[in-house]
Amino acid sequence: MATIEDAIRYPMEREDWIKTILIGGVLLFFGFLIVPAVIAYGYIVSAIRDSLEGKPEPPEFGDWADLGMKGVYAWIIGIVYLIIPAIVGAATVGGSIAAAASGSRAGAMAGAAGMVGGFLLTTILSLVFGYFAVVAIVNFARSGELGAGFDFSTIKQVALSGEYFTAWLISLGIFIVAAIISGILNVVPFLGVLLGSFVFFYAQLAVAPIWADGFAAALSGTSPGQAGIEEPAV
Repeated sequence: MATIEDAIRYPMEREDWIKTILIGGVLLFFGFLIVPAVIAYGYIVSAIRDSLEGKPEPPEFGDWADLGMKGVYAWIIGIVYLIIPAIVGAATVGGSIAAAASGSRAGAMAGAAGMVGGFLLTTILSLVFGYFAVVAIVNFARSGELGAGFDFSTIKQVALSGEYFTAWLISLGIFIVAAIISGILNVVPFLGVLLGSFVFFYAQLAVAPIWADGFAAALSGTSPGQAGIEEPAV
């Protein structure tokens, strides 16, 4: 399985890796426009697929329409998996606000308690469903078909394996470090946000081989390049 060192080095395997990170970072920086973020996520899907095929370096930014379509499908999968946490969050927060707005002391206390409890519950559910969502997106990257994101038999097999759970923990650690670095950079107005976009894109690309290795190992004890890659449908 790919190590943290392998993951950190992976984005730099291309000769033009700086160009790749610059493009990805700029796309994430303008992610509020939706389309750039979709393209960036489509690129990560392509990187996961290449890792599953055993390719040692990330892909290049090429067919933008194809990347956009992959990004759209990845977003659809992610949104579907996170519907339940979103509903629970809206219900608990909404109920807490209503209780707090009642004007009574008891209502305010109940609202505050409900807000904290709802936040904790929503966070836990987001982690759990987000965990399965990542497996679903990797399975989508493997086959290129949207339906693969809802192949619950395969997703369950991978998600409940120790191999994939270990890979997920490693990737979570990488994201936490990236978040800390981004938070420090955000002290500098505007420039910090821009630099943080590059850091976060680097982290997203770094975890691609981690997820691919964990998925392949969990699925059939194979190494990347032997995980049953099919011709993409998108």
